[in-house]
Amino acid sequence: MEAPKGGRFKREIGWFSAFSMGFGDVGADVFIALGVTMLYAGGASFIAFAVTAIAYVAISLSYAELAPAYPYAGGVQVYSLRAWNSLASFIAGWAILLDYVLCTSLFATAAAGYFKFLFKGVEDISLQLGPLAVGSLGLIAAAIVLFLVAINYFGIKYSAEMNAAIVAFGLAVQAAVVALGFLTVFDPARFASQLQTIGNPEPQEEVAYLPGLSISENNFLYGLTIAMASYIGVESIAQAAEETRRPHRWIPRATMLCAVMVPLFVLLFSSIALGGTDWHVIAGAIENPVAALVARYPVFGAELALLVSLTAIILCTVSSNTGLIGVSRLAASMGRLGLLPRWLYLIHVRYGTPTRAIIFFGVIGLLLTLPGDIPFLASLYNFGASLSYIMLLLSLIALRNKEPQVYRPWKMRPAIRLNRNGRTYEIPLLGLLGLVIVSAIFVLFLLLHSAGRVLGPAWMVAGVLGFYAYRRLVLRRPVRSVEERAVVVPAGYMMRLTVLVRPREEPETVEEALRHSLDKRFSLKLLSIVDPEIEDDVEHTRLEAEKNLERARRILASSGFEVKSEVRVGSYDGVVSEEAERGGSDFIVLLVRRFERAYIEKESLLDSKIHSVLVKYPAKVVLLRKLV
Repeated sequence: MEAPKGGRFKREIGWFSAFSMGFGDVGADVFIALGVTMLYAGGASFIAFAVTAIAYVAISLSYAELAPAYPYAGGVQVYSLRAWNSLASFIAGWAILLDYVLCTSLFATAAAGYFKFLFKGVEDISLQLGPLAVGSLGLIAAAIVLFLVAINYFGIKYSAEMNAAIVAFGLAVQAAVVALGFLTVFDPARFASQLQTIGNPEPQEEVAYLPGLSISENNFLYGLTIAMASYIGVESIAQAAEETRRPHRWIPRATMLCAVMVPLFVLLFSSIALGGTDWHVIAGAIENPVAALVARYPVFGAELALLVSLTAIILCTVSSNTGLIGVSRLAASMGRLGLLPRWLYLIHVRYGTPTRAIIFFGVIGLLLTLPGDIPFLASLYNFGASLSYIMLLLSLIALRNKEPQVYRPWKMRPAIRLNRNGRTYEIPLLGLLGLVIVSAIFVLFLLLHSAGRVLGPAWMVAGVLGFYAYRRLVLRRPVRSVEERAVVVPAGYMMRLTVLVRPREEPETVEEALRHSLDKRFSLKLLSIVDPEIEDDVEHTRLEAEKNLERARRILASSGFEVKSEVRVGSYDGVVSEEAERGGSDFIVLLVRRFERAYIEKESLLDSKIHSVLVKYPAKVVLLRKLV
């Protein structure tokens, strides 16, 4: 498969810029989700945020494992391709494409809401576009999207640097708001009392109420699906993987930092809101909930509300910007793989950006801002995100078992291990828990969102039909193809080494030699061979070897190596020959004090057997020098 002619992505993103893209997209969510969630979940919104935080951590850590292993623009769409085929890849990509387009629109609209709080004179501005009356909220949001299209057109370096500077400022302001809130208005008794209000008791027009549950219970479940909006966007880090310097190192660091910082701020803000004022106040300020909260602070409340509004404008603009970055990179990736029209993949020769995708989806995002309907955008926003997250977590489990040889700079632990037909299967425990929570939220979305359960599936059906027609009629290629996998090969593979350790070797000597010469791209098997021809007391030597080997294994495992150990009794050269010929390892490793041939060919029986192994398997044996 050949991509269209043009430029290539430039690696211009460092670890803090990568973190800023993730936090900028997710960290701003609380500025809009706080009010919308409380509108439905009531005083129990903290519980809704806490439950969805578990899912967010699982999603973040899934990206931390998969993105550096498969460092391509596209994120979950790439992982689904590696795990299954082009149809699964399209479904995942099309779902998150909807999410990114809505992200661009929703957070531009959220920024516009805080802009109206800060500048009261703009509320009366409006424009009549045929049958559609566009209010000030829609007009300001559209202007923001237009500005972001221009910024992104000329290069991600400028966009990423803007994100990083703004996020650093936003973190400082949010920390100040949280600290001052707990010092001045937080009342633990009020917080505990409001926590018992499970859902808004008043009926809401957009909720499709389920029989058998009260209005409050239905509203709480609806609020649970909306709370997920506080944690959508960390995938933006993965979308820019091809533009990130040292992705194997910076992507896990940036993603894991997001996994800590985002839930922390969301839960702290919701705690202050419930402990500082009545939840009705926050629910009533749906366009600018955090500013409404801070305005009630007895110390510097009015002044801080203005600063918060400015911060919210900036952070929500960054979040909208990250959505535009994500949708353009994802569309370009899908164009490159033949999942969307290939002209979307054109990379500008000078700026290194997918300019066609930026303009095309920027215009769509601009049009969606015009109605200024925040609850609708937030509702549909969750559909694409939840479906793509289900695909992400399934891909994590599938790839962990289908491609265990792929080098993963970071790996989610702990994992459930299942043995079946002589093979061990791994299921990351947190990934499984996240899959259960996200799947439940997705089902609740389909049951409770009257508009979203129609428009979301309609988007997917229309996309799949268009994909089928494009593949069959234009490309004349199968719908379910694995050919595209060749374009997104893993960044590296694990090398399997069997390390021969003498039975009485000091564990520290083994660990130091291996850690000095190898990195974590190597999977290790420590093997001690107790040869009856050499050892007088076989049983005593075996027990001593098991003790030393287990100690060496623990030391290496604590350093992050994937390592196991085994002690076998038998002829030294016979056991090594069996190990070399059965294909369980790529190389056999011998630990030696010096590399000189004369040293290896000493007259002892063991050295003679080692020499015979070297002669028999010259391309299979690797020598590593001991440091002491």
